[in-house]
Amino acid sequence: MQSPFAGRRGRGLHHGSRRARRTLAVLAVGLAVGSHWVVEPVRVTSDSMSPTLSAGDHVILLRTPWAGTVSRGDVVVVGPGWAERAASTTNAGAQVPTGTSWVKRVVAVGGDVVGLEDGRLVVDGVPETEPWVDEESMDSVWFGPVAVPAGAVFVMGDDRSRSVDSRVLGPVLLDELDGRVVTPWPLS
Repeated sequence: MQSPFAGRRGRGLHHGSRRARRTLAVLAVGLAVGSHWVVEPVRVTSDSMSPTLSAGDHVILLRTPWAGTVSRGDVVVVGPGWAERAASTTNAGAQVPTGTSWVKRVVAVGGDVVGLEDGRLVVDGVPETEPWVDEESMDSVWFGPVAVPAGAVFVMGDDRSRSVDSRVLGPVLLDELDGRVVTPWPLS
């Protein structure tokens, strides 16, 4: 004996399968676009952010403009345009690789005056507390002070002794930021 639902079930499965495939396709496209445009995994390629991040660590990047306002202390990814601009306007770029992105910490924003005094970060004349920096390794390092222009940020690596950063390449224009790192720890 045939079930009274046999015909419906066949049509329902076929129609439901098509709908499920369509829904899955839309979700897959949405995730692909979302992961490309909103969040992105990034692999750290140098130790300039040590001890916070090491070469080989992976972090999650919240891409611009979804990253919102960038503040002092944020870890950001700077696009290759920063080094390329610096290379075209100064001699500093001759020793700096271009075509790569950079993971750095924002230490000052537009309007701030920033410098290093005996290894200690000073912003607007006030020494900053930076628990992520080994200050003993920075002893006898002096820089600045310099004013950060509006529409820019000043970035440094946490391992200041090995970091190529705004001290060499100058401030980062806000439109040169790829986004802000949103993971508080490395995803190794």
